[in-house]
Amino acid sequence: MRIDRDIVLLGHFCSLHEALIERDTLEERMRSGEADEDLLARSLTASEGVLEARSALYRCLMAQGWTPPETTAKTLAYDEIVLVEHVGAARG
Repeated sequence: MRIDRDIVLLGHFCSLHEALIERDTLEERMRSGEADEDLLARSLTASEGVLEARSALYRCLMAQGWTPPETTAKTLAYDEIVLVEHVGAARG
């Protein structure tokens, strides 16, 4: 049903919006000099949340027939690789 698909899509947009706000808020705190180990860890988690929410939105759009531009498809593939990597691999 079209309404159900629209509600699911809206949920993905809202999730991405919330993830972006959380990440941006933490990054602003870091830029203001509040950076400590806990804040850095929370910021990394929030950044991963943005990748997860964006990937979910793109996958939902694709399931509904959207064909992403090539650069978007490459970014999606890269994001999903980063999300399955071992946590230590991204931190060196």
